[in-house]
Amino acid sequence: MEDHYKNPILITLPMPIETDRLILRPPVLGDGVALHEAVEETWADLNRWMIWAQKKLTADECEANIRAAHADFILRKDMRIHGFEKDTGRLVVSSGVHRFDWAIRRFEIGYWVRQSAQGKGYATECGAALTRYAFEVMGARHVTIEHADGNDASRRVIEKLGFVKEGVLKGKLPDHVNGGVYDSHVYSVSNAGHLHSVNAQWGHHDDWQNWPKISDNSDHKDREARRCP
Repeated sequence: MEDHYKNPILITLPMPIETDRLILRPPVLGDGVALHEAVEETWADLNRWMIWAQKKLTADECEANIRAAHADFILRKDMRIHGFEKDTGRLVVSSGVHRFDWAIRRFEIGYWVRQSAQGKGYATECGAALTRYAFEVMGARHVTIEHADGNDASRRVIEKLGFVKEGVLKGKLPDHVNGGVYDSHVYSVSNAGHLHSVNAQWGHHDDWQNWPKISDNSDHKDREARRCP
């Protein structure tokens, strides 16, 4: 069984992941427009807390970023996840399982929620589903989450999920706004037994790259028309 992890590109990672309210899947070509809209809307929070959010990206740069993330998923180097509301088809969460170490099967969860969808429990719902997926599908032995000092919203999500605090890494994270650094608070779990309860299933739709299904309203039709072939 351990030989299964020596060539990760051959590991099957069934998609999409479905919860009560969300369709979770890796980025696909054409997601750049939706990502750009979500990033623009949420820029103040992202610039403050996210390492990667040092400068705003254009829509084309977002699409290029999407394509790199898609390739990383195929190569089993990283698994960014986009979360879409089932009711609207709108991108509301960007999350993922990151910093793969297939040798010891240690992974890290990250997440952010677009501003207009915050306060609805989407980060917790997505985080619980991805943590379960890491243990049950990816064979994780250890899953971690970190938050920057002062990011109380992220801390509350981590605590709801049931992760246990390991410690603090001093001065690990850059403060893009003030030019300083943040301490990073590290949490982990080593099994799924005490995690936040979530209804999640995966791999039930072979056409997951076409999810979510676009509704009939004009905004979604326009977005579909701008997707890359």
